[in-house]
Amino acid sequence: MTRNRPWPFHPTSRLPNLRFWLGFLSLNTLLFLPMYWLNLATMTFFPAPSIFADGWSMGIARLLLWRENLDLFRLNVEFTLLLALWMNARCWQTRFFRWLIVGIYGLALVYYLYEAIVRSIYHADPVFYSQYYLALDGLPFLAQHVQASFWLYGMAGLGLVAVGIGLVTWVNWLLNRASDPKLVRLTRVGLGLLALLLLWSLVRYQIYTADVEMVESSLSFKLQKNIADSRQLRHDIASFDGERVRRLYDYGRYPLQQKPDIYLIFVESYGSALYKWYDYRAPYTRLLAELEAQLAEQGWHATTALSESPTWGGGSWLAYTSFLFGLRIDSHPQYLALLNKYQVESYPDLGRYLQSQGYYYAWVSSISEELDDRMWYKYTRLMGVNQWLRYRDLNYHGRLYGWGPGPPDQYTLNYANELLHKATQQPLFFVTITQNSHFPWVPQPTLVDDWRSLNATPASQAEPEPLADVTTNKRQDYLSAAEYQLRMLVDFILHNGNANSLFILIGDHQPPQVAGRFDGSDTPMHVISKDQSLLAGFAPYGFVPGLRVQTVKPVLHHEGNYSLIIRALVERYGVKPVALPPYLPNGAVVDQGEKTAAR
Repeated sequence: MTRNRPWPFHPTSRLPNLRFWLGFLSLNTLLFLPMYWLNLATMTFFPAPSIFADGWSMGIARLLLWRENLDLFRLNVEFTLLLALWMNARCWQTRFFRWLIVGIYGLALVYYLYEAIVRSIYHADPVFYSQYYLALDGLPFLAQHVQASFWLYGMAGLGLVAVGIGLVTWVNWLLNRASDPKLVRLTRVGLGLLALLLLWSLVRYQIYTADVEMVESSLSFKLQKNIADSRQLRHDIASFDGERVRRLYDYGRYPLQQKPDIYLIFVESYGSALYKWYDYRAPYTRLLAELEAQLAEQGWHATTALSESPTWGGGSWLAYTSFLFGLRIDSHPQYLALLNKYQVESYPDLGRYLQSQGYYYAWVSSISEELDDRMWYKYTRLMGVNQWLRYRDLNYHGRLYGWGPGPPDQYTLNYANELLHKATQQPLFFVTITQNSHFPWVPQPTLVDDWRSLNATPASQAEPEPLADVTTNKRQDYLSAAEYQLRMLVDFILHNGNANSLFILIGDHQPPQVAGRFDGSDTPMHVISKDQSLLAGFAPYGFVPGLRVQTVKPVLHHEGNYSLIIRALVERYGVKPVALPPYLPNGAVVDQGEKTAAR
């Protein structure tokens, strides 16, 4: 009698069944591992007990259907359904169906990895149309900066082939285990019931099974949603109405009587995560208080708010172009469409308005690995600058730092400012994005009393610092990089600003890896001037005095700041304006009809 008892009681049947379930669960879990691993700092291994905070019924629903915590305890619908068919219907056990399962699993693994990278780095939805163009431009740039040898690429290619062979072998091994006659009915029925439950969930929730938070995860609906979003993005780009934008930003009737030098400095990876993480908040706010006191001692005043960026963790060009253009630009294809469109035509951006008021518009880019002259010319045409200073124009021969690599930002800003003031007597519109706080944040340059001394490094010591983690504490590395940036920028203001200067410091996006997916996309924005009347004009829009905000809720959008700055400048320095230009908190909304968010 004992001999015929079903698994798990019979010793001879226990091992085949155990092998099957371990193989199935390990391959299924592998699909969700990239998302979990890339968000490890903000996730827990097991679902948090807090899912039951709203009652047992809601807690069970979160446990079985939808969880914000991206743990590994999830199931892929297609893999489970196909495996159940293979196990329970011998007519499906054909060579064609075997390789169909292998192919679909491989496709699922590639897609889940792609989804994890896009969501973890950029916190954006996977959209083929967007990421294709991003990869087309970004991967060659990445390869150039990694500067790996041919042999390393060869080894990487062989490694990928080995991984692919291993996965094919693993899935085939599982299919062999699933067709083992030693499997007991409990295993076959159990997998069949699990497949039916997942099929019910697929029919019941449909497109929601494309969400990463869903416990029941469907590759089919992920692909359907991605394709639909790609088609919609392509349509939105094709239907862009440039004439309507030109009408919205027609500021020709708002001349300025007084014209302060304006420094618009985008601070790389300067995000509101500094307020939202306990290990950042205290040292960050202490630093702000110290810097605020230094500014006040020399007659400077500041006002601050949080502004929502169109990008997260990367894509700086989307952030600063949205700011300057007054248009939400949150995908690389959208940016490329504007780049190509405005080579002959001119976009009515912030820089061109200031040029019309007599400003000299200059951009500064310090990255040492430069693009070819043709691309620089396209960027110059898009922005409409009077002068674009590049690394070759900075006369720098010292040590290079970090990603890019680049000179110390202290040197770049001071040298460029001195050069531009010698080149023109016009009021200056100075735009740049800092470089030294780019991931991986190490090594950092040292803030010095005389910025010229940074260029005194002997040639034999001027090689770039290695682009690698030299510590194991990314959080402390980021905090140190943010501190360097803020101290350096305040030092730049104190040494270069005067009563007729306006400084706007704003983050481009949240810092990758050390910020969480629930921290939002907002970044601090500081407006600094000695003119208190000018700063008072920002108060109605959510700005508060000083360098610190009182709430971590964003009150601005990057694309709305163009109209806000024009409005503040006209209100304070305009030639007897009859009415102020409208404030467009969401920028130029051009996707649906004639609606704008004007106020």
